[in-house]
Amino acid sequence: MNKTSNSVGHIGSAFDWGWENLQFLRMRLQGLQSKEADVARLVAELDDYRSIFETTTGLPFHQASIFEVGYGARPLRLLALISMGLNARGIDLDAPMLRVSVSALLRVLRTNGWQRFIKSTARALIFDSHERQALNRVLVRRGARLRVQAARFLVGDVADVSLPSASIDFVYSEDVFEHVPREALDGVCANLAQALTPQGMAVISPAVFTGISGGHLVEWYPHTLKADRDRRSDPWEHLRQRRFTADCFLNEMRLHDYQRLFERHFTVVAVHNLQAGHGRSFLTEDVREELADYGVDELLGDKWRFVLRKKPEELT
Repeated sequence: MNKTSNSVGHIGSAFDWGWENLQFLRMRLQGLQSKEADVARLVAELDDYRSIFETTTGLPFHQASIFEVGYGARPLRLLALISMGLNARGIDLDAPMLRVSVSALLRVLRTNGWQRFIKSTARALIFDSHERQALNRVLVRRGARLRVQAARFLVGDVADVSLPSASIDFVYSEDVFEHVPREALDGVCANLAQALTPQGMAVISPAVFTGISGGHLVEWYPHTLKADRDRRSDPWEHLRQRRFTADCFLNEMRLHDYQRLFERHFTVVAVHNLQAGHGRSFLTEDVREELADYGVDELLGDKWRFVLRKKPEELT
């Protein structure tokens, strides 16, 4: 994916870096109280995958070869799929910390630098055990138990990794494509398209830059929008004044950019706005006038889901 990490950006000052990460830590700490419910909602997304796959292809999901692009530092979806006995694996640029150890943390420091080391250490010591226990409780209610199979977690660039042709039935990716440089995405999609089986499909759900949360500033994350809180930045700061920068790389792609990208490599079956209306109360007449170059739908939609199939010409 030709980047260092999803979680390391280019914030100009140490103060701004510290502020943004402090807000993120605060958010994660507040989320500990509702962690099991949050994990249950995430696992329920896998039921959506099953429904989409079986409705679209007519094939049973439990027999599918499943592949996640960008499982991230908290690979809960992939862990859940594996634990439920599904044939799932995934890839990310950064090796996951599936078990906490000093050697694993030092490897993060050597490989990904001190910023990622700080994040990984805080996550490992404060959150991972709590989160994995919550995941296991959710899985037990479904008749499964948490299983960690390190071999299923590939590390590398999905644009370059050798994926056997026609080897994957279902590809999914959540909140990843917005972190991949534009010039790399054609290679990513080309590799995934050739790896799909003739009946294969993909569900790709990026956080589109033009949404109110698209700048990835923690104080504008989707769950904060109903909260009455003080913020340093303005609504759609990333499209307007750009005074503050999130601690991650963003390719700044708009909805039509993704549409054209996916049309080059797949048949686009459907496009869904998963967060329609997000930020409506902040879209005043003055803000709308300032952002007149953007459509209302793309301003009020942070996350979009693209349902994709293999192109007909690739089936011959």
